Amino acid sequence: MALLEAVESGHAHVVDLRGELGRVREALDRTDAVLGVADDAFVRAESGIVATRRIAPIAAVALGVAALAVIGVSVWAMRRRAHRQEASL
Repeated sequence: MALLEAVESGHAHVVDLRGELGRVREALDRTDAVLGVADDAFVRAESGIVATRRIAPIAAVALGVAALAVIGVSVWAMRRRAHRQEASL
C-alpha cells in the first residue's frame, strides 16, 4: 500500500507541475511577442538614424544657405531704406 500511495502522490505532483509549466509557457510566449515588437521598433529606429545621418548634413547646409539669404535680403533692404531717407533729406 505504501508504494501505491507514493505513486498516487507523485502523480498529483506531476499534474501540478504540468499546470505550472503551462503557465510558464504562456508567460514565455507573451514575452516572446513583446520582444518581437521591441525588435521591430529597434530596426525601424536604426533605419531612421541611418537616414538622418545621410540627410542631416544636407539639411544643415540648406538651412545655412537660407539663413544667409534672409540676412542678405534684410541688409539690402535696410541699406536701400537708408539711402531713400538720405535722398529725401
